Amino acid sequence: MSTHARQAAMGGVHLNDTAVRSVTIGYRQGYGMASMATRSLDARWNLGSRGGMEAEYIHFGDPIYYEQQVAAGYAVRITDWLSAGIRGRYLRMATDDAHYEARQWLATEAHVQATLSQRLTLYAEGGSRSWDEAKPWQAHIGLAYRAVEGLTTVVELDSREQTRVRMGAEYCYRRHYFARMGLATNPMTIAFGLGARLGIYGIDLAVEHNEYLSFTPQISLSVCP
Repeated sequence: MSTHARQAAMGGVHLNDTAVRSVTIGYRQGYGMASMATRSLDARWNLGSRGGMEAEYIHFGDPIYYEQQVAAGYAVRITDWLSAGIRGRYLRMATDDAHYEARQWLATEAHVQATLSQRLTLYAEGGSRSWDEAKPWQAHIGLAYRAVEGLTTVVELDSREQTRVRMGAEYCYRRHYFARMGLATNPMTIAFGLGARLGIYGIDLAVEHNEYLSFTPQISLSVCP
């Protein structure tokens, strides 16, 4: 799942935010159930010619069962049109039942992004998922296209769960207001959302509807100094 409401509203695509520096907090209530809530904190720093860094914390669940993730990554611009990065991730799963020990895993991920033209961007990411015995190695690849000024469309193939196709669109009005929609297959999920950038502050809202379950609301609040 995407921990940022912008990506969630676009069908869960993994397209990166373009902010130079940002701190974002997020809340997602899976299918309207508090026991399936996800809370996140994400920080990004642009280091200029030395690249960029990112750190993320994610907490899913309630005191009965919960998951915690901590990730940190570094990316560098190789040429004017190509950048690449690596990320390390720690995952812990635990319950309040003393009969079950908490389980822990480490994972690594690699990312590459190529700006093919002023309108076209190709990106891909892959890495280990040691906690998933069915698919210990998973990846996604996507293509973002800015058809006209202010409109960005994205198509992505994702194998993190079952193989999924994700599609999303974002329209920017006067550089401050955003309307988004998207869908994903397997299972079919429809999403939409709104966003606004007011000075250094930003807010993004998203709602997803899964074909088997109910609606999932999500909110992200950002500061981009």
